[in-house]
Amino acid sequence: MKLTHILAPLALATFTAFCATSMVADARETPKLKITPLQKEPLTGQPNKEVLSLIVERPPGSGTGLHTHPGDEYTTVLEGEVVGRKEGSEAKTYTAGRSYHNEPGVVHEANNKASAPARTFNVFVVEKEKPVTEPVKR
Repeated sequence: MKLTHILAPLALATFTAFCATSMVADARETPKLKITPLQKEPLTGQPNKEVLSLIVERPPGSGTGLHTHPGDEYTTVLEGEVVGRKEGSEAKTYTAGRSYHNEPGVVHEANNKASAPARTFNVFVVEKEKPVTEPVKR
């Protein structure tokens, strides 16, 4: 059995636990996001980067809090609606079928302000060995 077959599930479990705790502003006040990892693979031709894909289930009233990523984030709303806001910009509402992109290092947040759940498909292209999400403390 290849070592990657053993380590890949462990890495995905660690990533899921990290996202579930770090992408929520304050778990006592905000409903938690449910993160389902789908894939984690090296980026072809760039050994220092990897691609992560996941599904994020967002209960009504949930949000990420302000945070950054060490790489690009590409998100498509599958169900419901998500309100995204980059620091210094006005909030935008994305409905099912709409997509958005957050550049590396850009402070942003995403919230479900609707009364219905939302689901997104997220793809991250990030540097290996760095946290996927860094909360911004103010």
